[in-house]
Amino acid sequence: MLWLTYRQHRMQLLITAGLLVVVGILLLINGNAAADSLDPAKLFKDLYTYLSWLQVVPVAIGVFWGAPLVAAEFERGTTKLAWTQSISRFRWLGVKLGFLAVLATLGGLAFGAMMQRWVEVFPTDRGDTAFTSRFDNPVLFAMTGVAPGAWWLFGFVLGTAAGALLRKTLPAIAVTIAVTVGLMIGVSNFRDSYAEPELVPLSSEPTGRVVEMVRDAAGEITALKVLPQDWYWRFQWTEAAILTGVSLLLVVAATFAIRRRS
Repeated sequence: MLWLTYRQHRMQLLITAGLLVVVGILLLINGNAAADSLDPAKLFKDLYTYLSWLQVVPVAIGVFWGAPLVAAEFERGTTKLAWTQSISRFRWLGVKLGFLAVLATLGGLAFGAMMQRWVEVFPTDRGDTAFTSRFDNPVLFAMTGVAPGAWWLFGFVLGTAAGALLRKTLPAIAVTIAVTVGLMIGVSNFRDSYAEPELVPLSSEPTGRVVEMVRDAAGEITALKVLPQDWYWRFQWTEAAILTGVSLLLVVAATFAIRRRS
């Protein structure tokens, strides 16, 4: 089953692996140049202009990996052939979904690790702007650390669940795009709510992102609500846990859809 799954989806897998290799080479060249440059911020912006588009990779994973995984089998009628063999429908789904889910997660984690190492070349004490902050910049936050692994997994499982429920590839693709993009926008606006901000008096210099100013009855600012920069990993794991939980629910939905409609 593993070999058959690989054979059926090897084109998507090879294209994704090729993308990771190309991105890795670009990051290595740019990072090495920035390390010795007098103007590393310019080198950062030159590459970031293009890399920022890679935040939509989870959408592509859902469209090209997830949506056709089950929907295309229903459309071709190959599910009936597979289930009349000695392989049960749940083992058939579990192997295909599990194998590709692991690869999607590993691909996202590899991408996040490469981006993480690249961003570390641009410390703030070299005159770069807060734009390079992986905590303050929502695009960098979603493309560094462990978050990409969770996002790639979510995109894939969402596409698979949509395909299992709708049994048509094109509608599944449309649902995958709409839901993934909508969730990306929603999460980026909700992210600051992952933890209660620290209250910092005006006499102290805030060492993080100010999310709210606290005022007294007269309207004078008395304190600041701040999200400290060192909460980056706390927020990364929180977002990864949320997305992984939603992905597990989608797996359950896909399983029930296969059981009900087969």
